[in-house]
Amino acid sequence: MSQEPIIELRDVTFRYDNRPVLEHINMTLNPGEFLGLVGPNGSGKSTLIKIILGLLKPQEGEVRLFGQPLSRFKDWSRVGYVSQKANSFNTGFPATVFEVVSMGLFGKMGLFKWMGKKEKEKVYQAIETVGLSDYTRQNIGQLSGGQQQRVFIARALVSEPDLLILDEPTVGVDAYSVAQFYQLLDNMHRKMGVSLVLVSHDIGVITSRVDRLACLNKKLFFHGDPEDFSEQQECILNQMYGHDVHVIEHNH
Repeated sequence: MSQEPIIELRDVTFRYDNRPVLEHINMTLNPGEFLGLVGPNGSGKSTLIKIILGLLKPQEGEVRLFGQPLSRFKDWSRVGYVSQKANSFNTGFPATVFEVVSMGLFGKMGLFKWMGKKEKEKVYQAIETVGLSDYTRQNIGQLSGGQQQRVFIARALVSEPDLLILDEPTVGVDAYSVAQFYQLLDNMHRKMGVSLVLVSHDIGVITSRVDRLACLNKKLFFHGDPEDFSEQQECILNQMYGHDVHVIEHNH
């Protein structure tokens, strides 16, 4: 496995209409790491993800993916992305679990090409990985929010990415499904070796689950081991939020 960082942000700054959203962000994700990106609403988390995905261009700084400048990076099948879908999905959408997951192969195959046996096996494997083999032919609109979110993860996994980015994927999902979701992420990380970025505002939950933690509120207030964060948590959070913060821990 290459030891080049999967993601490398160098002094990244972004503004909307001269209003600073991200200021001088330096951050790396190494192969096989699980990074939790946390911060309050409006802290710039989603903007940072859009920059990593090439959807926004920073006014200053550089972004590199798999050792390449973002402007030269072309192999997007190596990157999977799951957004906040379960909370707002159209339950009348006429597609089965198999059909939705197979959409994740269109980038490699082309939109109008038929799937062969090999591609179909990849779809079935991705569905099995997220524990939905019994729902393969079911309409996605008939699934629970937690099950729908696992379908979107399978869609991202089917192209066999090296990097999976999840932007607050548990919004609107019940507590039982959230627990299953974290077990799934742990399995992908430990057994499949997928590098993960999980965006969340729930510091108390993800601190115990990630390898690295990044605390963002326009500026990066911490980037390192969760154990180090725990030792100086109150000071970091007070700086990040601009006022005294008390974290209430809870387990799903």
